Amino acid sequence: MGFPAEYAYALAEVPTKRPPGETRRLTRIKGRPEGKSVLYLAGSLRIVARFAKLPKDPAKNRLMTGPSRFLTILLPATPLALALGMAKSGKVAFRIPPDRTLREFLVFLGEPLSGTSLNPSGSPPLTTREAIHKIFPDLAVVDGGFRPGAPVSPILDPYSREKRVLRGSWRQAERFFKN
Repeated sequence: MGFPAEYAYALAEVPTKRPPGETRRLTRIKGRPEGKSVLYLAGSLRIVARFAKLPKDPAKNRLMTGPSRFLTILLPATPLALALGMAKSGKVAFRIPPDRTLREFLVFLGEPLSGTSLNPSGSPPLTTREAIHKIFPDLAVVDGGFRPGAPVSPILDPYSREKRVLRGSWRQAERFFKN
């Protein structure tokens, strides 16, 4: 299913609802290289904690929950996330979306959704329902209207000793380290 995320449409899948042994459907749909990780969206830290080990430092947890945090955090995976194929190299990427409606829907769902951009791998994210249906005619899409596209969310690793930005620029991420 496609759904409107912050800047583009995302390809959604609930990892706990996949058929047993099916962990690569998203990569097949997108034509994405095997082994490339997928980020997940959750509505609260309570949901994230089922799939990832949260930092003990409350300041690091606030990286995910502060207002208007368009930020993805790389965390150590729990055994559940590993069993579901959500983790790459023992870590899983999560974002709690700043969009209130999306966040409340995810809280209601009580499960994470994959949040990978809805596009063929290597192509720009699709920003309208019509563009999605031209490329993915059989995909169910929740119409959220036009999405402006770009930027990508910075990915931070709060467990690294140095301030590591794994995706995006330091300029995008530095404001999160100031808090």
